Amino acid sequence: MVELFAKLGKSTGSGMLFLGDVLDLRHRLPLLWAKVMRCELEEWQALRVARMTHRLSQDQAGEVDRAVAWFAGTQPPGKLFDAVEATILRIDGDRARAEYEERRRQVGVWKSQTDDNGLKGVFGRLEPLAAERLYARVQELADCLSEGTADERRAEAFGLLGDAAAITRLRAKRRQPELFDDELAEAVAALTPDDEPELTIEESDVHPALRDRPIQVDVESAIFEAAVQRLVEKLDPRLLVPTSTVVVHISAEDLSQGEGVCRVPEVGPTLKSVVGEWLGHDRVVVRPVIDLNDAPPPVDDYEIPDRHRDQAMLRCPGSVFPWSTATRNLDLDHTDPYRRNGPPGQTRVEKLIPLSRTEHRAVTHGGWRRRKPDPTTMIFRSPHGHVFLTNRTGTHDLGAGPVAHALWAAS
Repeated sequence: MVELFAKLGKSTGSGMLFLGDVLDLRHRLPLLWAKVMRCELEEWQALRVARMTHRLSQDQAGEVDRAVAWFAGTQPPGKLFDAVEATILRIDGDRARAEYEERRRQVGVWKSQTDDNGLKGVFGRLEPLAAERLYARVQELADCLSEGTADERRAEAFGLLGDAAAITRLRAKRRQPELFDDELAEAVAALTPDDEPELTIEESDVHPALRDRPIQVDVESAIFEAAVQRLVEKLDPRLLVPTSTVVVHISAEDLSQGEGVCRVPEVGPTLKSVVGEWLGHDRVVVRPVIDLNDAPPPVDDYEIPDRHRDQAMLRCPGSVFPWSTATRNLDLDHTDPYRRNGPPGQTRVEKLIPLSRTEHRAVTHGGWRRRKPDPTTMIFRSPHGHVFLTNRTGTHDLGAGPVAHALWAAS
């Protein structure tokens, strides 16, 4: 055994772990094992699934095997592992809930020592939604600043989190700028007319305990406080309330179950009750589900309206480019190139596909071509003639032979 590990280039400890994963894969995940033997799935992906299912029973591991084996090898690894995690949550929710409670005790915030450049780091481990909300607030404040690079503005914004007054002023100035257009100066001027006579106070108006004490009035502070009060009265507090948008994908079956599984973009598969806890401390506005069968009417402009963008992204929340795992900061590409003097109604949901910026540039300027023969299928051709088909089952490399080119021509 030790000799085998040496030939594999592994230490005894890592070799034992590797052997355990292989045995798990062979005896508990036979469908994935068969795909590895047929060279349809890379072995490291199958071994990763074996490790993820290590705590499951034999029957539960078999459920995972049947749930993911049919598309394993045609989807990017990240999507495969997300599907495995979602299946584990569905069949072993009690264990997943216990692990979630354990993770909640591992959160914290720490600061580092000052480094040689005089800088200090702050590190935190938070719940996913809390981390996204914090980063969004930092980015919002950074957008209010005008000097420095993007990283420098975010660093300055992060530092401002300890100064509530500065944050309020920045957000108010960005969201209600009319308050700062000489409003404060006018308010101060209104309280200090030039022809106002000096006020006199009769001794009888002063409390007996204060008659023998010198009266000191900070006129400038009083004027400033009154002016600020006037501004506050005009401030719309609704514009300062932070807002958060959480998109949750959940099936009708999981919605009706007591402990269903849902998917949150940039977080992954999550128990329904956990999402409920994330939202339990916010004022929640539930938006109705967009009926994907009720597409908005086509428009004549090249620019894509928000309603069309929402529809397109809900229909396909990730990039459709071959083997892509991109799910954020996506562009929407017109499958039929937009023509300035072309026919009306060129921008329609059915003709929009999500791509990352690099993929979009490859299609627009890099020689890649794409066609959409039906609403759920895309066919791409590379600059060297390789044809790829992508649909809900994943990416399929059709090669560069005559059959692939015949399919491309027919689409």
